[in-house]
Amino acid sequence: MKRSMMQTVFLLVFLLYPLCAGASVIQEKVYDICKYGAKGDGKTLNTNAINSAIEYCAENGGGTVLIPKGTFLSGTIYLKDNISLVLRKGAVLKGTADVSQYKSYTPLGNLSMFDSGGDGENANSAIDPHWNRALILGVGVSNISIEGEGIIDGNHVFDSEGEENMRGPHTIIIAESRNILMRGITLNCASNYAFMAYKIEDMVFHDLEFNEGWDGIHIRGGKNITIRNCRFFTGDDAIAGGYWENMVISDCHINSSCNGVRMIMPATGLTISNCTFAGPGKYPHRTSKEKKRNNMLSAIILQPGGWGKAPGKIRDIYIHDVSIDNMNNPLMIVLNEGNTGDNILVERMKATRISQAAVSIESWKGGTFGNVTFRDISISYEGNKNPELKNLQVSQPPADSRLLPCWGWYARNVQNMVLENVELNYRGEDVRPAFWLNNVGKTELIQVNYTGSKNEKKWNIKTQGAFVEIFSLIGELEQLGCFQE
Repeated sequence: MKRSMMQTVFLLVFLLYPLCAGASVIQEKVYDICKYGAKGDGKTLNTNAINSAIEYCAENGGGTVLIPKGTFLSGTIYLKDNISLVLRKGAVLKGTADVSQYKSYTPLGNLSMFDSGGDGENANSAIDPHWNRALILGVGVSNISIEGEGIIDGNHVFDSEGEENMRGPHTIIIAESRNILMRGITLNCASNYAFMAYKIEDMVFHDLEFNEGWDGIHIRGGKNITIRNCRFFTGDDAIAGGYWENMVISDCHINSSCNGVRMIMPATGLTISNCTFAGPGKYPHRTSKEKKRNNMLSAIILQPGGWGKAPGKIRDIYIHDVSIDNMNNPLMIVLNEGNTGDNILVERMKATRISQAAVSIESWKGGTFGNVTFRDISISYEGNKNPELKNLQVSQPPADSRLLPCWGWYARNVQNMVLENVELNYRGEDVRPAFWLNNVGKTELIQVNYTGSKNEKKWNIKTQGAFVEIFSLIGELEQLGCFQE
């Protein structure tokens, strides 16, 4: 309860601050881009006209740069301090198909800690000029907003020199900046990520919609971030990144052909609440190596080091009141080299039609998890009767979910784990045990219930170096021989 109240207070205070700041800008001077030569005919390249309006607005102390009704084609637009970029209803800011019209972000400081994957395929780096092209670029700015009822269209720009020899510029890059608001707009057809950020503070995403493209919101280094009442229909991860501090994701609908929330770097003070995760993806996952697919992988995957070394702590994680349907895996939390985890609470989570993997909390080359609690959980699995799964060898996971040697719950290197009021069931058949506990210091099972397709009770818990304390477990455990060493 204390944790919940703290998060609520933070959310209310943080929401009010940038909203008021953004409103103060809008109430000042308005600069219509058409007065600077822009034409909304969908043919004219308006890069210079839009940047001229922004520059003139900034030179005069800031205000609103207005994009009226029409389709305005553009290359890279540069945001300035104290600017509100407002898209009226019917306005479309569309990226040009000419990739040469996009400029790259040049970091102001050393951002190498946010690079991912070393020299591999995912070595998307802040200093890579192809990786860091953008339609809208804000670097070292403050007190800015992008809002309205219009659309920003990334236009699926193809770049043979981009990632996978196909991805084009990001729609928006904001870096080394603070006090930012995005509100009301729709982001369509991102050529890479719809929103990419490095090292930002005090930002609110409110009432946004993301359609197609790759990642929706990807933040590497974020402090005091709120993502609220947004709708994601993405081909890649909906929300991703890491090195987050005090991030709240609430009241969002998340549909993806990859993962819902994917954390590839550590986080402290992360809350995910009142969100729905639903597969399969409306728009396919596009890569150069595989056929287009639509299955959703994990609703939530917290995996620092999944794309390369990312040392640090996963701490003060609160996931509550989430609904999950029709995907491979509901929740996966993994520690890798240089990581530790503690104070993780998941409660009131309901997942249905889970097809591949159990809930897992696992540490491999990292430190152990401290205190982990799951409370009021309901999960329904589809079941898998493949006899080869009986001999499945568990190993360090790749960047996505995978099959596990148990169907219900997998835990590895956890000091204290509590499962309270947990209901698990599967349809059809499954040859695997319900639980697999490996080097778990103490596990408390309180009102844990399992049923199969015929309401049979087939408890099977495989333990390796674990101490399990049963307070109230439904099923005749000893008679069924549920424990296996």
